Amino acid sequence: MGKEKIEKETTKVLQRIVKKRKELGISQMDLAVKLNLTNNGYFKVETGKTKLSVFRLLEIAKALGVSACCFFED
Repeated sequence: MGKEKIEKETTKVLQRIVKKRKELGISQMDLAVKLNLTNNGYFKVETGKTKLSVFRLLEIAKALGVSACCFFED
């Protein structure tokens, strides 16, 4: 898988995180608090300015009450 394809897939995962967070009615600030991040720190993760690690992905999934797998499904 080329770098461009990986970047596209990463963007899709981030979009799914945002969608799920909004579906659940959770603000960025509320999720940032759950993850022990600043609001700005979480904003950077969600917008891709900070790379999303596997650890952080699992933390986000847990905070949202879903499996991390749901962020990879269309």
